Amino acid sequence: MKGQFYGIGVGPGDPELLTYKAVRILEGIDCVAVPVSSPGQASTAFRIAGSFINPAAEVVEIDFPMTKDRDSLEEAWQLARDVVRQRLDRGQATAFLTLGDPMLYSTYIYLYHHLAEKGYPVATVPGVTSFAASAATAGVPLAFGDEKVALLPGTALVNASAGDLSAFDTVVLFKVARCYEKIVTLLEKENRLAGSVLVVSCGHPDERIITDLKELSGRDLSYFSLIISRKEPVLQ
Repeated sequence: MKGQFYGIGVGPGDPELLTYKAVRILEGIDCVAVPVSSPGQASTAFRIAGSFINPAAEVVEIDFPMTKDRDSLEEAWQLARDVVRQRLDRGQATAFLTLGDPMLYSTYIYLYHHLAEKGYPVATVPGVTSFAASAATAGVPLAFGDEKVALLPGTALVNASAGDLSAFDTVVLFKVARCYEKIVTLLEKENRLAGSVLVVSCGHPDERIITDLKELSGRDLSYFSLIISRKEPVLQ
């Protein structure tokens, strides 16, 4: 019998944000696959969930390089599929840890579709998203009434046409570190800086909330940085 595969969202950083379901599964799991950006590098997802994982479980690191090169990514995805399938074919219950939620900008999605197509039993355990946690931490509502919300990677905003933001009351921008200066310039042009907040490393020990986005212009940002931008500022 093939083992059960789980995609488990561990939230943005605070271990207390893991769901009860995630903890229950991890306590009895046989194998845990954790994504790392380079061999030997510590896994943030594992650090978050580590205290809840069955001490007897096998922990397998899977290298997912931080690159947009399609060939390199396909090679990494294939390796991940092979590693996970080996464990499932042995009948081992195997979990893949992912930051935030497994179905939002996650490497898990590539494993999910492949294993489901191959007939393996797959279950996805949702996690608290970084933007939901950031909104709560910063005290910024994502939406009132019938307001419209957009979720975008930072590069999508940079490549957007002038005025595209005007249709949305709130815009959440992920992966902003590499194009931060351009994003700040665009938000200022659209008169949205006053309603924007930058949250860095939400749920981690070095968490920061920045209301003056220009304050960090010219500085290196953590990969775990996002911006919540409201068309109309919310009075605190």
